[in-house]
Amino acid sequence: MIDTKLEQKILDIITQKQVYKTSFSDLVSNFENKLSGFNPSQKSFDLKNYFSGKKGQVAITKHLIADNLIEEKWLRDYATKKGKKKKDFKGLYVFLYGDTPFYVGISKGVIGRIQQHLKGHSHNQSTLAYNIGLIRYEILKGEKYAGGRKHFDFKADVTPAKEFLLRQKLAFLPIENDEEMYLFEIYCAMSLQCWLNKFETH
Repeated sequence: MIDTKLEQKILDIITQKQVYKTSFSDLVSNFENKLSGFNPSQKSFDLKNYFSGKKGQVAITKHLIADNLIEEKWLRDYATKKGKKKKDFKGLYVFLYGDTPFYVGISKGVIGRIQQHLKGHSHNQSTLAYNIGLIRYEILKGEKYAGGRKHFDFKADVTPAKEFLLRQKLAFLPIENDEEMYLFEIYCAMSLQCWLNKFETH
């Protein structure tokens, strides 16, 4: 038996019209100027100077602020998926080799996300290193990895990729508006021609 009253309440909620603070056209109209002003190659810094060793997120954040790479006003309190409280900033980040961008990402906690890329203990945490590990595997073995994600040798193939990433550069851009952040990620990845960014569904 269908609970029609419950179903109607669900329908009332899911068929509401979403109201956005800023229209799509207004969000994207300034993207070219925004990327030009961001200029990741000029704003980049060496990752190893801040994220190497066993420094925690608090120490890394203080170091980045002290060197004027981020501003304290960017930081805000938020809860992770596991409920842990963190102080971080929301926005976009770009990995670079020299002056060449090769990956664009976004996060509600950028510093914490970079730590995951570089120090994560699973394929889901270190996704960028995992993808570079697949490239490394193909070069060494002469064929693409055909197994499942969980069976890829994390220590042998992903750990060297994390070490490789630590030797690269990074640039940050704070973005508070969620829609702008998601759209700008795609715009940057396409404009900067970052081969590692893939937007296909799984």
